[in-house]
Amino acid sequence: MTKVKVGIIGLGHNGQQHAAAHIASDKSELVALCDKDGYRLHTVGDRLGITNLYQNYHEMIADQNVQAVSIHTPDGYHKEPFLSALGAGKHILIEKPLANTEEDLLEMVRASEKVPSLKIEVGYILRFNPVFGKVREVVRSKKLGKIFYMESDYIHNLKYKINATDPVTGKNWYLQDQIPMVSGGSHSLDILRWIKGEEPITVFSYSNHLAFPELSNDDSMVSIFKFHDGSLAKVVTLWAPECPKDPFYNLRIFGTKGTIERDQICVPERNISQNYGFKPLEAQRIEGHPYGPEVDDWLTAIIEDGDTRTNLKDGANSTLAALCAVKSARDQKEVMIPFF
Repeated sequence: MTKVKVGIIGLGHNGQQHAAAHIASDKSELVALCDKDGYRLHTVGDRLGITNLYQNYHEMIADQNVQAVSIHTPDGYHKEPFLSALGAGKHILIEKPLANTEEDLLEMVRASEKVPSLKIEVGYILRFNPVFGKVREVVRSKKLGKIFYMESDYIHNLKYKINATDPVTGKNWYLQDQIPMVSGGSHSLDILRWIKGEEPITVFSYSNHLAFPELSNDDSMVSIFKFHDGSLAKVVTLWAPECPKDPFYNLRIFGTKGTIERDQICVPERNISQNYGFKPLEAQRIEGHPYGPEVDDWLTAIIEDGDTRTNLKDGANSTLAALCAVKSARDQKEVMIPFF
């Protein structure tokens, strides 16, 4: 089997995890790395045995030996390398969120429409967690009946990022640019969209800026989404709680015939009026994020000319809905959600 030759842009935590996944894969060959921090670039390159090292992403993208590009730059800096890779005819895996503004998001979607043959995967990685995959299977089978309400939260103490200053630029993009609902909350929203298979049409949000004053944007937000069929979903995003992350993102799915709470399911038999409760879902439990399966999905789509699990417009819809939630909190009114 011919391996896909991959280059990675951005060697922070996710970039390095994806590099390790490519090293372990039998479907790809990691041929180039790019990071503006020369020390980090050479440290990672030496560890992985990669000698094609670039501090300028334009130069790496121009490398004819690179067939596919994995983009792991900060949230607000996805557009430029994405457009450059599209223009060079490279397949792309790009971190979520796609962009921090609706304008950038629209420009990226429109540009991708001109090159439909390229395989693009958006990094909404929770879709590859086996528990969430099982939840989706159960919901789509109608075992829970009609879904009328859902919840998923992104509750994560990220105050340690207060010291994450970029040694090259002197900027802390986590504090200055990151939008909690878009960066983290869109993970929870995406998993609800993916499980239900429908788009939210409106959102109303409240937010505050009380727990993490060093952050430029509001650190706490509650958003209520309404779907076409009238069902509702709540997404809570907290950037500075004094507690560990909640298991399975506090996922809760309520249907007319049953309920899922995190990784447990309750579907009472109709001839039993008592003594029923939650049971574990039959799904593998994993530690951390499933980088390997996400990478494999992208590579398989490239090799077999198939579809990725999270194509560009699908991923763009999650990012856009999250941006609408932020707009609702800012303007204090319900916002209609367009989708691609």
